[in-house]
Amino acid sequence: MNRLRYILLMCLLACGMTVGAQTYEYRVRENFWNSSQNITGVRQYMWLSGGTMYAEAFGGYEAGGFRESWQAPKGWTAGAATASIRHFERMTLKGSFSFKQTEGYDMCGSMFINPGYYPVDVLEFTPGRKTLQTYAFDGGLSYDLTKKWRIGAMMDFESSNMAKRKDLRHSNWLLDMKVAPGFMYHNGDWAFGANYIYRRSTESVEAEQVGVSESSYYAFLDKGLMYGVYNIWTGSGLHLNESGVKGLPVMEQSNGLAAQVQYKDFFAEAEYLHSAGKIGEKEYIWFVFPGNSANLRMAYKYSGNRGCHYARLDLGWDGRTMDETVLEKVTEGGVSNVVNHGQNKILTQRGWNLKPEYEYVSVEDGVEVLAKAQIGVREEAASQMYPYVDWQRLMNYGADVRVKYYWGPVALTAEAGYAAGKVLEDSWTTDDQAGVQTAPFRLQDYHDWQIEYATASRVKAGLSLRCYVWGRLLYVQADARLIHAFALKHIASPDRLTTALRIGYEF
Repeated sequence: MNRLRYILLMCLLACGMTVGAQTYEYRVRENFWNSSQNITGVRQYMWLSGGTMYAEAFGGYEAGGFRESWQAPKGWTAGAATASIRHFERMTLKGSFSFKQTEGYDMCGSMFINPGYYPVDVLEFTPGRKTLQTYAFDGGLSYDLTKKWRIGAMMDFESSNMAKRKDLRHSNWLLDMKVAPGFMYHNGDWAFGANYIYRRSTESVEAEQVGVSESSYYAFLDKGLMYGVYNIWTGSGLHLNESGVKGLPVMEQSNGLAAQVQYKDFFAEAEYLHSAGKIGEKEYIWFVFPGNSANLRMAYKYSGNRGCHYARLDLGWDGRTMDETVLEKVTEGGVSNVVNHGQNKILTQRGWNLKPEYEYVSVEDGVEVLAKAQIGVREEAASQMYPYVDWQRLMNYGADVRVKYYWGPVALTAEAGYAAGKVLEDSWTTDDQAGVQTAPFRLQDYHDWQIEYATASRVKAGLSLRCYVWGRLLYVQADARLIHAFALKHIASPDRLTTALRIGYEF
């Protein structure tokens, strides 16, 4: 019995030495279907990937002046995450769970959890501490109906809550959920799949002031290109303190389809989504924003003598508009009703992005190389007040290289990158004889900050050291990354430092 235990222990350690040289991230990425919208493809290449999992706890610190206007000058993060793929005879299960808490100090600016996701934003200007907690999980199932047909479904769920502890105080609740059932037909070198996609994203911002202050707290409602309403936070037009509505609720629902095809080591996926969003609730709907998006993903794998080469290409397009409604509260016979007199289109957005990527992995040499680039263009036209129109075209581009080398029980990762951008802006009036004397208000300081952060030339460098113990199953990892920007005019500091310490287990 003791000899049997010894043999089993040696087999476990040998297994760890074999698979530990490939991280969970790579072992998931080597199957192109895992990055698609169709969970049924997780059973492709089962003989190559096998089951895999990891569990990790982490903590990190971030500081520096080169940041978005809503980011913390300094803050820390702690959390834990786990993910697993398990193959059975006719079924595969895939799932993950994570929790993260972030504490940021001297924060102000956007009151949303994910600034920029929705076409509107709300800003406040009193620096204070913010606490953000995020829970996320996903789960999926792929099942073989026959030798050639598979069905499956996957669900992604994320819930976040944020609280600011200094006036102007606010609390946020975010919910993001996606459901994607699908099927696959595979025969020899060919595989075809398709799936339906439903996504729902909601967030609510509730602001409050505790006690009586000698000064008033102001806020700004950004309706696009940093044009909007600047007023006392309880004032008209900001929608933070409206009668009959709790907070500022935002909701977006998306429906779409995705189709996949694979031939030998070539993979492609096309995806389309239509979305409908609104800001407000019940009869108080202040903004509506429908949109559309399309994505094309292609990938190819080539197996060489000492390693595998991967080429990936993502091409995406999206566009949406936002209309502002004209509401009036009318009281007749003691009964109050909200009358919608129509809506005006005040914002148009559209953009595209291209992301090529190359990866080389050699288990024999213990080397992983990942090189990627991206270029994106986004156009916006804001017309909040007749006859004024403002237009902006923002281009971003950059490239990154990451090299990971395994040396015994140590994995060393080095990365470097460069990014920059360009912006073009214009404004005009559609009617020179309109006689309007008042121009729309722009929060110029924050606009300049936002544009400079998006377009400033910057370089980044990072190092990561992972040490494996206990047969390369348990690891400890330290990360550090520095970003340095050039020729800044509106942002106080050119540097941003991020550090992290992780301890985990994978096989």
